[in-house]
Amino acid sequence: MGNHLNIIHIAELMGELRSYQQRIVVIKIGGNSIAEDDQFLSKIARQILFLKTNGVKVILVHGGGPQIDQALYDKNIQTKKSKDGRRITSPAAMRVVSKVLKSINMQIVKAFAEAGLPENKIIAAHKLQKLIVEAEPIDPANPKTNRSGIPVDIDRAFMNKALAKDQIVILHSIAIGKDKKTTYNTNGDDYAMAVARGVRAKRLILVTNVSGVYDKDKQRIPLIESTMARNLIEEGVISGGMIPKVESALRLTKQGVGGVVIIDGFPPWSILGELLTRHGRGTLFQSRH
Repeated sequence: MGNHLNIIHIAELMGELRSYQQRIVVIKIGGNSIAEDDQFLSKIARQILFLKTNGVKVILVHGGGPQIDQALYDKNIQTKKSKDGRRITSPAAMRVVSKVLKSINMQIVKAFAEAGLPENKIIAAHKLQKLIVEAEPIDPANPKTNRSGIPVDIDRAFMNKALAKDQIVILHSIAIGKDKKTTYNTNGDDYAMAVARGVRAKRLILVTNVSGVYDKDKQRIPLIESTMARNLIEEGVISGGMIPKVESALRLTKQGVGGVVIIDGFPPWSILGELLTRHGRGTLFQSRH
């Protein structure tokens, strides 16, 4: 019986893996996860290397919230956040943000190299001569004093060329303005969603420290579509800061992205468990077909 079940599990894994071959997966990780677990990047790198080895095209996006907060504190630069939690970024703070995210980008590349990925198979933001995502100022009336932005477009030609070369793309959440000169600090989720939309990803995986969205009995909900989401919001099951995240995820599934997933990235192999098993490990947002 045990051997029979193992064969079923292997068949399931191989079937799911085939459905992702030559398709694009965008994975977003946050600075909190990197800061809280010194093995986190190693776990992420091994899983992405497995996906790449099996023909999946991967783009990794990262933030760096707590690292930026600490660096700003060390520099005695005070910043505020808007009601939706997005940072109000002064020009002085922008310089710190850029430096911190470049450092984290380099740290991630090192973790991938240690996992066995050759350097020529990595395209990393800190080495690029240009920024891949275009943004508009979050505060159009004060674009010079608030350098926070909202991603609006990506360089599709660059991204497609990189993925065609079988390279993993590792991006931080700094974007360029329409003037091609002004840099903007963007929310990591917003940035990852813009990338996923631009490349029409099969999946966008938002790696967090929670296992997804929970029902009123505190049980994980494996799949949510728009009608269910509206009901859960009306019932108060989905509330607070989770509401805009859920609304953005469902909107994205109507813009060419196959599905958006929220998962807990701390358990080993959580990304593969989500992608390669039918029941997954997180909450999948998907449009009703």
